[in-house]
Amino acid sequence: MAEQVAEAAAGSHVVKALNLCHVDVWRMTPPEFGGRALTVPICGDDPGALAAVRSLITDLGCVPVEGGGLDRAGLLEATAAFAIGLLLQGADPRSMFPPIEYAAGPPSR
Repeated sequence: MAEQVAEAAAGSHVVKALNLCHVDVWRMTPPEFGGRALTVPICGDDPGALAAVRSLITDLGCVPVEGGGLDRAGLLEATAAFAIGLLLQGADPRSMFPPIEYAAGPPSR
């Protein structure tokens, strides 16, 4: 979708971001959960547009994370649909991913 928008609006600077959360999450100041700031993935090809969106996300009190170019925006859209579907079933999508210290198995003792 983001690539299609960019193609339809020649000369535009398209960035895919801010689509994983309900509107009420964006009304939180800042969006924090248990002291942890919300991470916001972004996809885009234009460095200036990416910088502007990173700044906006930071101003919201969130942490921007690069997701790749617009060619990866569809993955972000699919992730949103998948995660929201899990949430609506009562599942916690975070439980699919271990904490970073366990990403490669249990930490060494």
